[in-house]
Amino acid sequence: MNIEPQAPTPALAFDLACLGILVLDVFGKPIDAFPEKGTSAYFDTLEIHPGGCAYNTGVDAARLGMNVAVLGKLGADNFGDIMAEALQRERVDTRAIVRSAEAQTAFSFIMVPKDGQRRLYHTMGVNRTYGPADVPREVIARARIFHVAGAGLLPMLDGAATVDLLRFARGQGVITSLDPVVRPGIAELILPCLPYLDVFLPNSDESALITGLTEPADQLQFYRHRGARIVGIKQGPLGCLVSDGQSTCRLGVYDVPVEDTCGAGDAFVAGFLYGVAQGWALDCCARFATATAAFCVQAIGTTTAIPPAVQVVEFMTRMEEGSPQ
Repeated sequence: MNIEPQAPTPALAFDLACLGILVLDVFGKPIDAFPEKGTSAYFDTLEIHPGGCAYNTGVDAARLGMNVAVLGKLGADNFGDIMAEALQRERVDTRAIVRSAEAQTAFSFIMVPKDGQRRLYHTMGVNRTYGPADVPREVIARARIFHVAGAGLLPMLDGAATVDLLRFARGQGVITSLDPVVRPGIAELILPCLPYLDVFLPNSDESALITGLTEPADQLQFYRHRGARIVGIKQGPLGCLVSDGQSTCRLGVYDVPVEDTCGAGDAFVAGFLYGVAQGWALDCCARFATATAAFCVQAIGTTTAIPPAVQVVEFMTRMEEGSPQ
């Protein structure tokens, strides 16, 4: 594997333009019960973590070695400052991020009890107002890959507006990619996008809602028959199934200690798109994506453990025959 990112051509500014939600996550733990009205309760620790699908995928890709721009919206508030500064520390280009005082930065308060089964409150904030006029198309046109992270969570962009952006990117010769979320009504938003997707990497739960099918192989064929070029079905601890119509590969997962699975799907996407940018064969992209996700789950936090690509490749070669078990 050639692990060094290809240098952008003079017409390109970015390896990846990643569009999606940006969310500040605040974790309180342990929180096992709500206090009665008018009373107080106490917990031990508070942690602040930048997150959201665009943040996770964009930062993971940058850590691997890609030149990344993130497209999204933040409030003109302290939470937005925290998010923007975190992206800049990760060497992600933030010039395409809109700052707006019309609403606050999207925010989640995540209550973590002793058994780890999280509950959360979420406010969509400015993600609710992020629309077509906020998207600088010149950034998309100057990227090697355009990825929509977490489709289904941007009400003013989901559906026809996303199709229009994907069609535009295709017309500029940009590789297109999309990763959806689990939510009611997601099928009507995703199906029109499929003819304009070079890479589509949903998980099996999302696919069950979109396709009405339960078997990953059937889900994969459903997407391929509707125009998506490369399709990968992420199956969590069961691995993945990936096909480009010419070849199909089924991979398990690497045997690593699991601390936190949050962000593993975004890490898989970042790893796969890194391989696409390198021009790797399908199986190499899938193996590298699986290894990137394996790093993610070994630490608490969505992006905490993602290393440069060279370390991912070294990890792969240390495994028996370089393949997931």
